[in-house]
Amino acid sequence: MNERLSFAIAGAQKCGTSALDAYLRLHPELAFGRHKESHFFDRETGIDWRNPDYELLHSSFGAPDGRMRGEATPVTLYWTPAQYRIARYKPDMRFIVLLRDPADRAFSQWRMSRRKGWESLPFSNAIREGRLRILNDGPRSLAARRFSYVERGFYARQLTQLSEIFGWDQIMIATQAELATEPDSLLARVTDFLGVSRLEPVSVKRENISPGDEQLTNDDRAYLNELYQEDLEALRSLTGLRI
Repeated sequence: MNERLSFAIAGAQKCGTSALDAYLRLHPELAFGRHKESHFFDRETGIDWRNPDYELLHSSFGAPDGRMRGEATPVTLYWTPAQYRIARYKPDMRFIVLLRDPADRAFSQWRMSRRKGWESLPFSNAIREGRLRILNDGPRSLAARRFSYVERGFYARQLTQLSEIFGWDQIMIATQAELATEPDSLLARVTDFLGVSRLEPVSVKRENISPGDEQLTNDDRAYLNELYQEDLEALRSLTGLRI
C-alpha cells in the first residue's frame, strides 16, 4: 500500500487548523500521524533535502491500512521551501487553507508567542519595529517563524506562490468563520474535495485557543488594515473571499 500523504492542512496559523485537524481525525477513511504538525517539510536542519528520508514522516502513521493520509502543519503556507519539497514528494498533493481577518490572526499569534515565552515586545512594537528581527536574522530563521505576525497575513501573496507550484485545482480555501459557525457545511466541502464520504454531523470544537486579557487596539488594527489593504483586494480577485 502507498505510504505517501495525499493532503495537507497548510495554514494559515491561528485560523482554525487545530479544530479542522480534530474534526477530520473522526473520519474513518482518513489517517493522521500521532501528533498535529509534523514540521517535516519545513525543517531546515537534520534532513538532506537532496535525498530525504521520508520514513521520518511516515513512521508517525504506522502501517498503511488503505486510508488516505494527511497532516496539518500551518506554517506550510508561509514557508515556501516546504512547498517545493512537497512538490517533489507528492506533485498531486491537495491543500486545505483556512483564513481569517489578518489583523486578528496577527494578534492571536502574538498572544501565543507571549504565552510560550518567546515574545517580550508589546504588540504595537512587535508589528512595527519588531519586524526588523526577521530582516536582520533572515527569512528562514527562527525569528521568521516566531515573530512573523504581519508577514503571515499576506494571504494573496502566499496563495499565489502555492498555486504556481501546484495549481488552483489542488487548493481548497475556506475561512475560520465558516468552520466556527457552519462546521458541517464546511466539512462537507472538505470531504468532497478529498474524495471521501461525508462525516456525520459534528459537535462544535474549539482548539488551541490562546488565553489572555489583552485586546487589539483600534490604532493597531487601523495600522494593519492599511498594510493589508492591497493584499486583501488581491485575495478577493483571486478567490472571491472577503474576510
